[in-house]
Amino acid sequence: MTRVLARAWWYVRAVMGETAYDTYLEHRGRTHPGEPVLTRREFEERRTKPNVRCC
Repeated sequence: MTRVLARAWWYVRAVMGETAYDTYLEHRGRTHPGEPVLTRREFEERRTKPNVRCC
């Protein structure tokens, strides 16, 4: 039952966009190691602007 709830919670977070920052951090760590990352607030501000990408 716990596994089902964990997957459901992940799905709800993904649909709501809550996993976007986590995905961003993973991407930056893989493709731009050692470079500074945006804070959660900066990330959310840029995420709402169209056509803003890091690479």
